[in-house]
Amino acid sequence: MASLQLPRREMLRFGALALGGLSLADLFRGRALGGTKSPAKHCIFVFLNGGPSQLDTFDLKPDAPDAIRGPYRPIDTSVPGIQITEKLPLLARQAHRFAILRSTTHHLSAHNSSAAYALSGHSPGTDANIRPTATDHPTYGSVVGRVLPAMHGMPPFVLTPTILFDMGFPTPSAGGGWMGNRYDPFPIVRNRMMAASPKWEGKLPVPEGLQLLDDLSPSRLQNRARLLNEVDQNFATAQSRAETMMFDSHQRSALDLMLSPATQAAFDVSREPPTMHDRYGRCEMGQVLLLSRRLIEAGVRFVTANAVSNPENTKLSAFQIWDTHFDHFRLYDQHLLPELDKALSALLSDLDERGLLQETLVIVMGEMGRTPQINSSPGGGRDHWGRAYSVLWAGGGIRPGQAVGATDRHAAEVKDFPARPDDIAATLYELLGIPHDLQLKDATDRPHRISDGSPIRPLMI
Repeated sequence: MASLQLPRREMLRFGALALGGLSLADLFRGRALGGTKSPAKHCIFVFLNGGPSQLDTFDLKPDAPDAIRGPYRPIDTSVPGIQITEKLPLLARQAHRFAILRSTTHHLSAHNSSAAYALSGHSPGTDANIRPTATDHPTYGSVVGRVLPAMHGMPPFVLTPTILFDMGFPTPSAGGGWMGNRYDPFPIVRNRMMAASPKWEGKLPVPEGLQLLDDLSPSRLQNRARLLNEVDQNFATAQSRAETMMFDSHQRSALDLMLSPATQAAFDVSREPPTMHDRYGRCEMGQVLLLSRRLIEAGVRFVTANAVSNPENTKLSAFQIWDTHFDHFRLYDQHLLPELDKALSALLSDLDERGLLQETLVIVMGEMGRTPQINSSPGGGRDHWGRAYSVLWAGGGIRPGQAVGATDRHAAEVKDFPARPDDIAATLYELLGIPHDLQLKDATDRPHRISDGSPIRPLMI
């Protein structure tokens, strides 16, 4: 079934807005009657976990005092009048391919509450390092996986690599939440290959969940599944039959993934030529974005790419998120900015060359920005700051080559066109052909709006 976006006049015709929101049934009914095609079929959500500094990336303030502006200077880009940091020269040459939203803002400052807001478009209602619960709002990929049909037998939503790590436990709103764990992402686990030695070659092996044991052939696996199904049918009671059927559907989906050569190939980034590994960068950030392109190309609807650095390259836990309270500029100089510059510029140009950029929405953001004032910690650092930060947009449905919104002279407060994560969510859904006021029901049959924001129209074609 094609992904269709329903014009607002059509939604009015169905009476959906008069009921306070569009239901899933209304959406499918509207698609059956026809509409315009959605700009994007896929989305790569590049999550800069920890929160990058707006002042050192896309919203420099060269006239601010030294203790605010930092050492970096702005450089011209391929779009006259738009400047970004000198530390992102490759991206500067591709400014005609993306738009910058410089006026994102929210009221939170803790990592996990801010991340939950950024990943779902719904504020968790508390500013603390909260843990995931079954009542969390679902993340974007989970909603997309529920509403849009899967493509080519691929999982609709993939998270790479592994959990979104902030405070030592998983981030809320990174999965299905109140929709249920059947809508959680298919995870790519960070593994020893990704941080084994300085000779790491940038090859992400096929996820463990897709690998068969050495003594288990595809035919033996199918026979085991058939035997298990017979046992389940013999012991199933009338009361548990519905649950058994649901479990069987998950079992079949898992079996299909494990036995599919196409799925195995899509996740095997070692099939890329050495020149492509070099192009994206032989680092975790580069290989994660290369894998994201492969997954989109194979038919995955939504990829959340956790773009962090692995500066030590020696052990599994040695990775650097964008939470730079100290040693900020060394980490930016040596790892975070050069790796992002190379990997993200490669992703945008590669998608464009393959004809995929027009149908793939790319969003690059953290859960917050950083303080304008540089702190006095060793090496200098910037602390948490949700009141003003930047988001990069590219691909399907985006009007590129522009900067939307503005902050004050210290990039501390938004002064023009404030946009909340609620509005980012509404924009994302609309660009994927999902009305932002769609309502979905949880396990108790209670309806929830997928977004309470409004689409950011200046960003959209």
